[in-house]
Amino acid sequence: MPRLTRLLLALALLGVAAPAAAAQDAGPLAALLAHGSNPEGPFAKRMAASDSLVARAREQLGKRYRYAAASPERGFDCSGLVTYVLSAFGVKLPHNAARIAGEGSPVKADSSSLLPGDLLMFGRARSNRISHVGIYVGDGKMIHASTGQRRVIETKVPSPGSSLQLRSVRRVLRNSPTKGGGSE
Repeated sequence: MPRLTRLLLALALLGVAAPAAAAQDAGPLAALLAHGSNPEGPFAKRMAASDSLVARAREQLGKRYRYAAASPERGFDCSGLVTYVLSAFGVKLPHNAARIAGEGSPVKADSSSLLPGDLLMFGRARSNRISHVGIYVGDGKMIHASTGQRRVIETKVPSPGSSLQLRSVRRVLRNSPTKGGGSE
């Protein structure tokens, strides 16, 4: 990396503004840093939506588990929680974990690809059937309606050796940076 680019990057990280003309001479990265973030851009909108979605999901923590329910008053099953939370963002989903697994866009199931708001699809260890869904909230954690705990909880994403196996990840929020990343 050229010395001027490193200097501009260091100044940007420190919050010191560099003249735009000098930044453009140093290359596209420095020019972007000099102009600042774009709060109207698709990435900024997607992050704001995912932050709001995580907050909405966290509002449901502690609500009781109830099969086939999808409201804070009655309780939630796993897909009911997901449909309830995402409906507040204009995303309509079926109230069925296996059918939700066909919505949105596929995302690579590794921690570097996951974004808050992504939907995690699970199945039992010896079955390929999708039987559970949760909402990824970042830092290796998810929110889901747990049958075992009988309430909505925030936990670590189950490890590969657990009884629940991660089968797929879907991205359904609008303004997603990936192709086809929204449910219209």
